[in-house]
Amino acid sequence: MSKLDELTMQVTAKIVQIENAQRELSLIEEEITKLTLPSSVEGHVARKGAIRAAIEGRSEQRAKELFDLFSGEYTDERLRNELRALFLS
Repeated sequence: MSKLDELTMQVTAKIVQIENAQRELSLIEEEITKLTLPSSVEGHVARKGAIRAAIEGRSEQRAKELFDLFSGEYTDERLRNELRALFLS
């Protein structure tokens, strides 16, 4: 095995590790959303964080499900649009 092959395998392993960590982070952020109101700073940040981490963890379906769940909690269209914008970045 060449040095390049070895380094490529290490990079791939780290990417998988980071994606798994992002999925775990999304679950933790979702737990925070259950303890906070969407109108609170902590609640809004947790909702955005849960979606963002799901996207970064390559769990697009989970991110969509979280968006559907959380967007229904908002009466403020501006905050709902902030969640929607996560899919555009």
